[in-house]
Amino acid sequence: MALNSLALILAKVSTMGLGFVAWLLAARLFAATEVGIASAAVSAIWLCSQIALLGISSAVIALYPAHRDAPDRLLNTAYGITAGAAVVAGGLFLVVASTAFSELRVISSMPLYIALFLLMSVLGTLGVTLDQTSTALRRGDQALVRGILAGIVTVCVIFILPTAIGASGSLAIFAAWTMGAVASVALGWLQLWRSLAGYRVLPRIDLAIGRRLLAVGLPNYALTLVERAPGPIMPIIVTEMLSPVETAYWYTVWMMAWIVFIIPIQVGINLFAEVSHRPDALAKVVRSGLRLSLGPGVIAATGVGVMAPVALSLLGSAYASAGTPPLRILVVTVLPLTFIQAYFAVCRATHRMHEAVITCSLSGVFGVGAVVTVGMDHGMIGMAITWLVAQTITGVWAAWRLWRWTLSAELQSRFVTDG
Repeated sequence: MALNSLALILAKVSTMGLGFVAWLLAARLFAATEVGIASAAVSAIWLCSQIALLGISSAVIALYPAHRDAPDRLLNTAYGITAGAAVVAGGLFLVVASTAFSELRVISSMPLYIALFLLMSVLGTLGVTLDQTSTALRRGDQALVRGILAGIVTVCVIFILPTAIGASGSLAIFAAWTMGAVASVALGWLQLWRSLAGYRVLPRIDLAIGRRLLAVGLPNYALTLVERAPGPIMPIIVTEMLSPVETAYWYTVWMMAWIVFIIPIQVGINLFAEVSHRPDALAKVVRSGLRLSLGPGVIAATGVGVMAPVALSLLGSAYASAGTPPLRILVVTVLPLTFIQAYFAVCRATHRMHEAVITCSLSGVFGVGAVVTVGMDHGMIGMAITWLVAQTITGVWAAWRLWRWTLSAELQSRFVTDG
């Protein structure tokens, strides 16, 4: 569990770190307005991917042990359903962008932008599903290699397009992220072919397995969607309500904070897998997960907080001035987030989905609503403080529920042992 969690954390950290380098280059080579629109477009992809997953990536983790000897039908069905759903989700967002948005309308006004957006919707969704497949295989190293490759390709393309052919719009930035996703997904399927005895990606959907995936996945889907949606929604809101320039600042800050947040998130995903494999060791696994998350999380938060002005100044003095205070506030959220992610993992593994969805929905609605309201008057610092408060309230509830469940599991274990 520790090694797999570490590999998965490093995978996301490397992706976010190289992503920061990519945005650093973009900030240096493109106007802030173009960077803001591109970051909002990437956030929209993130949102579309979360909508399109339908909980199937989580269902792969839960169902893989039963299909370990012949995983082809399970995996191909999962990839086929999520890819189709991604096309639908991306198409719906393009319709909304063309009718309801002003700044982001550019995404739906250019045929090449439309094609790349739909392609990226599919690739982003498949990328998440591949990461969850690696979690089920306990091969976090595969996700690590994919993340590094995607980041390197993205950085190279962002540098080449404006310097070699003079591209200066947000489309060029978005194209770079698309190329990185193409490389990542292609490598992911090659990794599966090598690690699963000649597995082939085929466009085949097994209806029986599809129904099972949806039956297991949809309850998880509701939780994942309401849990992850606030992140990509906020840059879109900032773009439309404030300005693309403010979005460029906020997205950079949020992305750097995510380098810290990804630690409890990835440990939580791995915790879900481990509890699914070993439900009788709930208390022990939860304690191990909390230790794995808190230690590196606090170290990472401290490091990012200390290095914030230096790192942001690489993008420009305006980024450092606007972004350092809210970033230092946001990284503190790693403390409540550790308990929240562990709580969600246990809810998934023990089928307490209704409670988790209600908790996450209330937290998300309150958090986003308060952030948007406060942000209009108090800017990014107010947004960061409000988000920290919302997550802290949820984290206290999550910690209390975990304590109740682990105590109950220990008492039950002692009772069985004594008996």
